[in-house]
Amino acid sequence: MVRILLLLLFLLPILVSGQDSLFYESGKLKAHGEVVKDGKIGLWTYYYPDGALNAELRYKNDLLDGTQKYYDIDESLLGVEYWENGIIEDSAKYYHPNGELEKVGVFKNGLYEGKWFFYFENGNLKREGFYVEGTPDGLWHFYHENGALYQKGSLQQGKENGVWYYFDEEGNKTYEGAFDNGERVGQWYFFSRSGKKKKWKNFD
Repeated sequence: MVRILLLLLFLLPILVSGQDSLFYESGKLKAHGEVVKDGKIGLWTYYYPDGALNAELRYKNDLLDGTQKYYDIDESLLGVEYWENGIIEDSAKYYHPNGELEKVGVFKNGLYEGKWFFYFENGNLKREGFYVEGTPDGLWHFYHENGALYQKGSLQQGKENGVWYYFDEEGNKTYEGAFDNGERVGQWYFFSRSGKKKKWKNFD
């Protein structure tokens, strides 16, 4: 009996810590990494059904923890995130399939926070603005695909507020008017090709 107990004590580290693998129904490797009694730990590597690298995820106590990397089917980088105890935090970057930056910003408690930047596949800025607890809030700029400013104004809890300005692809101002809680209000104006300001519609 004593010998059995000693043998179990010797084997215990092996039983509670070791490598594990997950497989697709086809039998091809889906993921592999280390497990302990509390679940996944350390680096886990995930694969697409064709064997291409899918993700490199880091765990602590079976929760995502640390720098996480995600890949497209051609193994080009799609995103880099940082997690703490199962919650995404701090800076993150995401990429279009062509390798151009798609968006970059910061997470706080799993939600967008502060200023974020979004990009077209051609690399030009698509929009930029601020988030508060995951909701757009603050000054925002939107752009045409050629890089020219398209519209700008303030958002409060995700809805337009205050005066917004609109521009064509050549940078000429086209319209301006005010919003209140996402609804157009007051007198709106349009601008001629020569830049002359004229009344357009009144939303009161």
